[in-house]
Amino acid sequence: MKGGQWSVLVHRWQAMPWRAARSGLLLLCTLLMASPVLQADSSSTVPLPLPTPLTLVDALSLANDSHPDLRIAWANVSRAGIRLREVESSYGVNTLLELQPRVASRASVSGVDFEDDSRFGLVIRKRLSDFGRSASRHVAASAAVRSEEAAYQVRRNLHVLEVMEKFFAVILADLAYQAHDESMTVSYFRYKRLADRQASFQQYTDMEVAERELAYRRAYVKRLRSDLARRQARNSLALALGRPGELSADLAMPDLTVYARQEIPEYHELVDRVISASPTLEALRHQIEAAQASVDAVRKANFPVLSAEFEAWEYTDNTSANRDRFRANLKFVLPLFGSTGTKDVRLAEAHNVLFRLQSELTSAEYVLRDRVLELLHGLEVNRAQEVAAAAHEEYRGYYQDHSRALYELELRSDLGNAQAKAAAAMLESTRVRFQRALLWTELDGLLGRPSVLIQEK
Repeated sequence: MKGGQWSVLVHRWQAMPWRAARSGLLLLCTLLMASPVLQADSSSTVPLPLPTPLTLVDALSLANDSHPDLRIAWANVSRAGIRLREVESSYGVNTLLELQPRVASRASVSGVDFEDDSRFGLVIRKRLSDFGRSASRHVAASAAVRSEEAAYQVRRNLHVLEVMEKFFAVILADLAYQAHDESMTVSYFRYKRLADRQASFQQYTDMEVAERELAYRRAYVKRLRSDLARRQARNSLALALGRPGELSADLAMPDLTVYARQEIPEYHELVDRVISASPTLEALRHQIEAAQASVDAVRKANFPVLSAEFEAWEYTDNTSANRDRFRANLKFVLPLFGSTGTKDVRLAEAHNVLFRLQSELTSAEYVLRDRVLELLHGLEVNRAQEVAAAAHEEYRGYYQDHSRALYELELRSDLGNAQAKAAAAMLESTRVRFQRALLWTELDGLLGRPSVLIQEK
């Protein structure tokens, strides 16, 4: 054995893995430092406090991608993108360093024991074609990315609707509290007046006083429940905005006149547009496209592979005639025998996934057709409810003025009760307007459009 050559080879063999490992660590650190997640964490700052008063447009603007539900949906998009890059890398160039420290006893040399036969080399490989298999995988991965993007849009539209619901719930809770506070105040004064007169003049019986006290206690429970509902609604809004613990004390009444100007569309025309543009159906269609491509990829699993290789070698012993220092290969690999049962099982599984997704698409279309009709009917009913609520609010306004006039004339009056019922009428009118905005916003989401309030902003 040639000791000098062997020591040099051992030195190279020990040094090169360390250099490769060190380079790998440096590359890993670079990728980690460039990671968007780590950049977001390292550059994260304390968000500005919620504006006061908080408007609906502000709330919709604050409902950004930082919410955990949206981050989960976007993570699915990123994962699909990673898989797409993995497929695209199958046609990349692979560079390998092969180290083969070894000893050999040649049959052609008699009387010689094992000799140093070490070698190391650089191998460069590139796949040229697999005759459609990678192309099918690429189609499947690309369709999966588009499917996750559509699913993210669905989740974002639902989040916008959720923020609007939570925002409206806070205002409705405040109005409900005002109505219950008015009602409780009226019940209290009625009870107190009877209790005082019964104590001073024995004008009322104990049963009558107890009846008024019962009415007051029940009104107090309703007021307490509505007061706690105000805090609960604000807490839910803060969570929907991704601001846990930041409870908005003052919310501005939103301007929803843009929804009052919209005409209710005809069902058949609208449902065709929804089926064509719905992000939910778009996501399923892309999933079906990916499943069809996966079926093609499984069918092409045993297709041949054409690849090119270039090799450069260094040998401890160069005396042998078959020691090529450089070598260029063009390889055509065609599987002849394999487990057909495994391929059949995978093909059956792929067909099963495709069939299930096609059925899910049809089912989702049925659900959307029914939901569109429900929304249109809801808009029709809401239009009638708005007229009725306006008439009710107008009547309660007149009745309140009438009660105030009787009160000022020192005649018998139920001014407090009139004020409580006027507050309840205002609550109902506001609820009807909010419901109309939610119905139109859901329709916008089904059509894949942003909310009208966001468009106007």
